[in-house]
Amino acid sequence: MVFGSLAKLNRTSRYAVFGALIIIATIAMYISTVAPHVRYLSAAQQYECVVGDIAKKKKTVSNTVKGRKKELQKLQEQCVQLEGTLFSPEKAKEFFSDLCPLSERAGCTVHLLRFPPSAAGPGGGQSKNLSGIVAKRAILSVAGVYGNIISLMERLQGRAQKVWIESLEIQSLNDGSTQLKCDITIVIYTIQNKEPPDE
Repeated sequence: MVFGSLAKLNRTSRYAVFGALIIIATIAMYISTVAPHVRYLSAAQQYECVVGDIAKKKKTVSNTVKGRKKELQKLQEQCVQLEGTLFSPEKAKEFFSDLCPLSERAGCTVHLLRFPPSAAGPGGGQSKNLSGIVAKRAILSVAGVYGNIISLMERLQGRAQKVWIESLEIQSLNDGSTQLKCDITIVIYTIQNKEPPDE
């Protein structure tokens, strides 16, 4: 019936109809065969762009992580060095209980050894922060000649752990002798022993 209708058309109209049919067939072939490949290629290009962006971000993150690891390693090394200058609570007790004998070995006479008012015993005066490091103080008053006082200072500070001299006051005894009175405020820092990890 369609062909019968076409036969009635003049030559130009028939060519136009055939041309339209060819165009429609071409579009149908494009949609069924070429378009999927074009979409696939477009998706592949987008995928490559995304993969490229991810690779760049991965490299940036990797470089950042490497930098942070180096910083962390330096901080851990500094922490180990710092811990070496701190007293354990047990070593702090030993240090404070040895202050009088240490002074006497340096040739000084101990007049007074006291701890801040909040102290319950040797090394009890403390100020604490969240790091677990505790400052402990003692006030030591001794008498001795200048050389003996210098020797006492050297003995106090001649150890691996840091001993801070917070204040130092030297006065003459005014008794005609070469003896001097020396008041020393000593500060040490303690850190709790690390507990072994839970198994």
